[in-house]
Amino acid sequence: MKLQQLATALFAAVVVLAIPACSKEEAQQNMDSAKEKAGEAMDKAGDMARDAADATGDAMDKAGDKMSEMGDDMSDAADDAMDKAGDAWDDTKDAVGDMADDASDAAGDMADDMEDAASDAADAAGEAARDAEDKMKDAMGN
Repeated sequence: MKLQQLATALFAAVVVLAIPACSKEEAQQNMDSAKEKAGEAMDKAGDMARDAADATGDAMDKAGDKMSEMGDDMSDAADDAMDKAGDAWDDTKDAVGDMADDASDAAGDMADDMEDAASDAADAAGEAARDAEDKMKDAMGN
């Protein structure tokens, strides 16, 4: 709206300044020229407005693209973090499972060792008892 007011003011100024110093034909030519200049100014102003709108649209598109890229990057980073956390969890589970297996194996080995020791002790006690029996028999004269 301001552009129309500016064009009207320009037209009025040309008319006011040109009329006293010229004839009716010259005044008409000046008016036609002023109308033409005002029309050109309006066209240029329209072009400038369209260019500004295009530039604004382009800037908005670029901003939207950048926001979308940032969102994608954030999503990718979150996915990577979740993957790493999952991998760490799996590694921890595996380590705990390995430790449990090792503890179970060690307990089994200890049980075997205790069984062997008990068996050896029982064998030794049995042999000692047989030796004692033999010594008693020998001492008694049998």
